[in-house]
Amino acid sequence: MTGTAVVDGPGQELPSHELMVSVLDTFTFRAGDRALALPSGSRKLLAFLALRDRPATRHLVASTLWPGAPPQDAASSLRSALWRLKPTASAAVIVEDLDLGPHPDVRVDIRESRALAHRLLDPSNEILPSDETAAAVASLSVDLLPGWYDDWVVIENEEWHQLRLHALEAMAAHLTLKGRWAEAVIAALAAIRAEPLRESAHGALIKVFLAEGNQMEALEGFNRYRTMLKAELGIEPTAQLTGLVSDLGRRRSDP
Repeated sequence: MTGTAVVDGPGQELPSHELMVSVLDTFTFRAGDRALALPSGSRKLLAFLALRDRPATRHLVASTLWPGAPPQDAASSLRSALWRLKPTASAAVIVEDLDLGPHPDVRVDIRESRALAHRLLDPSNEILPSDETAAAVASLSVDLLPGWYDDWVVIENEEWHQLRLHALEAMAAHLTLKGRWAEAVIAALAAIRAEPLRESAHGALIKVFLAEGNQMEALEGFNRYRTMLKAELGIEPTAQLTGLVSDLGRRRSDP
């Protein structure tokens, strides 16, 4: 199936590697430079296969995408979703007797962003120059398919949410070690925006401020978080976070 060409209008063909499925922030299917509209069932099918990133039985796909339907109706809905992918979008799916899978040549944004996250989190992996850019931060700053409330989407989104938060914090730490303070701050702030009460995200930001010598900003960042945490949950920051700025607070109160 590698390199399969798909028809994109009379006399035109597109190789499968020019197809892209996007599930970050919103669902989009692109053929070359064009976004193509797809029926609801076909969108669900492509999104499911893109997130799963490996073959699945037709029964699993049908029962997951149409969980409340009788088996025969779910199977019929799956056949309809497959048929309505034609002509162009059908090249994004490998169809076998019992299984369906995503075409390996089709670009999938979540596949690329997951790979980025794992590179940042594994010290044995080589960090690429493109992993330290504003575009990389942006790719880790959005949720999966917001507004989709299917159970399978909710589960995948929670997994991605946790992965991207850890990756953003790791990126902030990596950039801090390289002395790239502004970019490290941006990565830490992206983690805070995604989860405003997450202590490790605020810790990542405070560590950047301390590393660049901005003690007042570190202390103010801690105090803002402490106030918010007290107001929202009625608890104090952990001793680990407090320890980052405890000396600063004492110095400020010294005569």
